[in-house]
Amino acid sequence: MSDLVYSAPMDQNFEPWAKYPALTKQRLSAIAVAMRDVRDQTVPLHDVAAGDNAWSLGCRIYARTLFALRRASETREWLTILPESEALRFTFAIGGVPLKFYRGDVEDAPGHCRIISEAESLARQLLLDLEGIAIEDRLLRLVVDTNAEGSTLSVTLIEMDKSGRLTGRYSIPFDADGERAISILPPGVDPGPPSIRPLASIDQDEEKKRGERNAG
Repeated sequence: MSDLVYSAPMDQNFEPWAKYPALTKQRLSAIAVAMRDVRDQTVPLHDVAAGDNAWSLGCRIYARTLFALRRASETREWLTILPESEALRFTFAIGGVPLKFYRGDVEDAPGHCRIISEAESLARQLLLDLEGIAIEDRLLRLVVDTNAEGSTLSVTLIEMDKSGRLTGRYSIPFDADGERAISILPPGVDPGPPSIRPLASIDQDEEKKRGERNAG
């Protein structure tokens, strides 16, 4: 009997929503745009002359990406953050489908990205119980590809087995219609147009207030 282990072939026409209905093009695009914008707004803050290095840049981008996705989950019912026991471990779910992300090579996922945490395992089981969707031995990860400066080139959704072998890949568009824009900044407050008053008017008000104080 052969000792070879069967490995599913790569799906060359992988459309995530066909297998995982919650992973729509619009939702994936919304997440990709948020991740791109966080990175592209953080990279210009990198200051080598002040002591910044690749490690500090990576940490800053990672922290800000987590912050952006947590904020987005407050207003989008399809996006949830899974409760991980380790502070630096981050897993989120789109419509109940658990995902992680990393920066690097689509075809060479780091070892830690192939680990299924307890939170992800529970989400996978819940997905099976509620939706009847069995992920089985497949892992779903978002991969951010960057240029030499660290700015975003692309975001790709990959499906792989536990050994890291790709079974599907989908390049996420940044311009899908619908709910694509996720704000990465705290909601702004519109102060309205500035109130401009002539200096003479301000002087008169001050004179009036001094008169009232003296009278009292």
